[in-house]
Amino acid sequence: MVAQEEAQKGCVPVAIVWQTPLGVEQYVVSGRDLQVPRFACPGCKKPMNYWGWYDRYLRLGRSHVLLLRRQRCRGCASSHAVLPSFMVHGRLDAVGVIGAALQAVAGRGGAMAGAARAADVPYTTLRGWRRRFSERAELVTVGFVRAAVALGGLAPRLSENPELAAIGAVRAAWNAAQRRWGTAVGALWRFANAMVGGHLLSTNIDPPWSTA
Repeated sequence: MVAQEEAQKGCVPVAIVWQTPLGVEQYVVSGRDLQVPRFACPGCKKPMNYWGWYDRYLRLGRSHVLLLRRQRCRGCASSHAVLPSFMVHGRLDAVGVIGAALQAVAGRGGAMAGAARAADVPYTTLRGWRRRFSERAELVTVGFVRAAVALGGLAPRLSENPELAAIGAVRAAWNAAQRRWGTAVGALWRFANAMVGGHLLSTNIDPPWSTA
């Protein structure tokens, strides 16, 4: 019944990315004392209420169990998960690990095994990341170039390689954001993850610019 109401009102559960300055260890230690901002509903834009917690695993050197906040919109009858910016929707590993590994293999056909060892992840995991990133490279490139220009930067000169072009576009937008807001924008891949709502490697990526 709730799902039908949500579909009718155009509001479905999504992940909301919180640009937190906390590291993973700080986040874990905070537990239920974690002060998470209240966000506006992605559908109707009204303020939401807190709606409990749930467990989620994250791998960063070792496995961590994190408590994630849910928030609920009364008007839309829909709840939304709040992901810290270091967490990627649908992926076990932290976004910094994923991003660094993608940078290590971009444009390099034989670099996968060494990059997987450096990231301390299975070869097949990195292969999956790269495949998904390659499939989304054009969309990522276009979106982050637009973001760079919107933030006052110049459209960057990009590589002909799709992976390298996407990474270059992400960095251009990040640099433009840093010039405007300083270090508050966070690290490169946290920034990128927040820009796409946690869906950096998702099959259903839906960044703000995709409907522009």
